[in-house]
Amino acid sequence: MEKNQGNILLKKLLLSFSESAEDVVKLFNEDAVIEFPYAASAGFPDRRKINLNTYFKHINAGLKNMLNLNFSDIRVYPMEKKDEYWAEAHGEAVITSTGLSYAQDYVMYFKVSNNKFQHYKEYWDPVPGLKSFGGTHGSQDIFESDS
Repeated sequence: MEKNQGNILLKKLLLSFSESAEDVVKLFNEDAVIEFPYAASAGFPDRRKINLNTYFKHINAGLKNMLNLNFSDIRVYPMEKKDEYWAEAHGEAVITSTGLSYAQDYVMYFKVSNNKFQHYKEYWDPVPGLKSFGGTHGSQDIFESDS
């Protein structure tokens, strides 16, 4: 990938969150690894390192509860190693189950293979989510819902 390809791919990913979970996972290789290092502190100890199927279930449930999800201030930093990037973005949404606004600053590390995400690691502060989603149990209800 060219250096700006990481920027293009990340922007596609962030836009796809407002479309559907299916659109999100299309941007990942089948054997991709997704990591949320702070997931345990938000009530998800089993989501620190997950596969694409678990990721799909997680975001499929969660995105349904995040109205007007929007990302801004997107910055992508190519690393010296080919196809590896660090990135930052700001996200905002309204959580439908609580009616509260959610705002988060994200830091992401990702590795690309075959023009798709091969490894995606997302860092975030658990406090804004816990406040907006209604605490640990509210977060679990939102991200584990089947409806």
